[in-house]
Amino acid sequence: MLKLLEKYYNINYYCTYKLLFFIFERLLNPFYWLSLSKWNNRYIKRGISMAQKQEAAEMYKGINSSIIIWATNTPCIISFWMLCLVCLACIKIFRVELLSVLNMIVGNIFLCILCFAIIVLFLYYANRIFLFKNDKYRKYFAEFEKEKKYLLYYSIYVVSLIIQFATFYLLLSSA
Repeated sequence: MLKLLEKYYNINYYCTYKLLFFIFERLLNPFYWLSLSKWNNRYIKRGISMAQKQEAAEMYKGINSSIIIWATNTPCIISFWMLCLVCLACIKIFRVELLSVLNMIVGNIFLCILCFAIIVLFLYYANRIFLFKNDKYRKYFAEFEKEKKYLLYYSIYVVSLIIQFATFYLLLSSA
């Protein structure tokens, strides 16, 4: 089960990284669009060649630090989603209203800080265990690139997003 959860985290992280990479390094990058046409200006050629070398290094090694930081939001959202599933289950099992629990937490500064600390620690350790310990995501990136099951990965990613939005909606509608 733990291995399956680790693969789920890494599929979502991989899909988010690839989508952000293609948006920011291809669609919004002017050097990429300039490189598609022929230019005789040596300054533009130099800028294009530097951008292409940087893109090649980032694409195949997965080391674009800004995109990796942005892609980290997805595993954090997944971890937060899992906490929301637990909260939703507790609300349905114990028949407690969410607003009464939130009023109790927000009304007491100690409980507010404690809940925030628990959420941050859970997000940190979940990401540490499933993604960043011994650079597991690099191993999975290489595996996903080798297998080339993009339809499977992106369908898991989209279904996961739909289920997450539905869960957040159910949690908020129960309030």
